[in-house]
Amino acid sequence: MRIAALGAGAGLVQVGGLARAGGAEGAKPSGKWIYKPLDPDKTGDRAFASYQKGHCMYGSFEAIAGQVAEQRGTYDQFPFEMFLYGAGGVNGWATLCGALNGSAAAFQLLSPKPEPLIDALFAWYEREALPDYVPATAKFPNVKSVAGSPLCHQSLTRWCAAAKRKTYSAERKERCGVLTAAVARHAVVLLNAQAAGKQIEAALAKPTTECMACHEKDGVLENTRGKMSCGGCHFTLKSKHPEI
Repeated sequence: MRIAALGAGAGLVQVGGLARAGGAEGAKPSGKWIYKPLDPDKTGDRAFASYQKGHCMYGSFEAIAGQVAEQRGTYDQFPFEMFLYGAGGVNGWATLCGALNGSAAAFQLLSPKPEPLIDALFAWYEREALPDYVPATAKFPNVKSVAGSPLCHQSLTRWCAAAKRKTYSAERKERCGVLTAAVARHAVVLLNAQAAGKQIEAALAKPTTECMACHEKDGVLENTRGKMSCGGCHFTLKSKHPEI
């Protein structure tokens, strides 16, 4: 931690390369890093290597933000290990995919407008047959599957069905590394597009918007919220419920 003087009665606390204003009432933190376009393939390969060190969330975040930290000369000042918790959908709870979680954190750090990037990445992950990028160092044949959800649990289950492999097999472990590479790579594609001035948009799937019409804000029921596909979890519905 480094503290640099801002002036009388004020200080700037430097934590891992992030500037945090302190001492001056009402001062707001300035935590964005300047982003310059990165090579998507190199990022994917780096994410695959970082996955071997710290699993999915660490792998995706380190591959993206780590390159920027190196450009800044602040890599050793940032606690990248803080993202180890995201492994296996947060400590093995199989909730949000760690590769998505790490990429979203990178968006928040590097983009002036991260929200559309997050939406675009999550929608892509939910609907595309993945992994769509395979590092040269991968050992096993690549088997693609459509997660239908940003959740680790469903992503793993659908891949295991497609690949006919078990969850704790060597093939599945490598698949998550390859998936981390694919997600980090696509995250950089989105960052590069936004940096080039392109507008990033992501439309929700039609069945999801139909569900939201009743269950989301201002709907007849208004009893939930979300953007991900409903059919991934709600596959058993009451007989009077419309098909999804």
